[in-house]
Amino acid sequence: MTIHEVLVNRKPHRVRVLERNGNTFLVDVNEKTVTVKIKKPSQGKTAIIEINGRSLQVKMERIQRNVLQVKIGGKPFEVQCQPKIPKETAVKSEPVAAIKRGPAISLVIEKDAVTAPIAGRIVLLKADVGQRVEKGECICVLEAMKMENEVAAPKKESSRRLGFLKELS
Repeated sequence: MTIHEVLVNRKPHRVRVLERNGNTFLVDVNEKTVTVKIKKPSQGKTAIIEINGRSLQVKMERIQRNVLQVKIGGKPFEVQCQPKIPKETAVKSEPVAAIKRGPAISLVIEKDAVTAPIAGRIVLLKADVGQRVEKGECICVLEAMKMENEVAAPKKESSRRLGFLKELS
C-alpha cells in the first residue's frame, strides 16, 4: 500500500488506495474512507466519476510535470503530487524484560530506628543530633504530595539514631 502526499490548493492531504475492483476504488483521504467509481473514462481531458454515490464531471489539465489543474463541477483545484512514500513498514516490538520491583536504594535500618510513613522531602527538623526526645514528640516535618506530615518518635529515643535526618535535609 502506497501513501501519496497530495497538495490541493496548497493544503496537504494523505491519500491511500485501500482496495481496487475494476473501475471502483476504496480510498483513504486524511483517514476518511471514500468510494470512487470511474463511470465514464477520460476522453481527452474530461471524465465522469462517482464519489460516495454522487456523480461529478471532472476536467483535468496538466500545468507542470507534477501539477494538475482539476475542475470538478466547474470549481478549479490545483493538485500537486509529491513523491510517493513507500509502503508502511511494520514495527516489530520486542518484549520488555520484567522489571524487578523493590526499593531504589538499600538502607541499613538499625533496631528501633525511626522510619517515615511515606516517601517525601524533609522540610523542617525539630530534633538535633544528641537531643533526647519523648515518645510521640515530632522529630521532623515531611512534605509529600503537597501535604505536610509530622514524623513522631515511636518511643523514648536518643537522637543519635536521628543523625540520618541531618544528612538527608
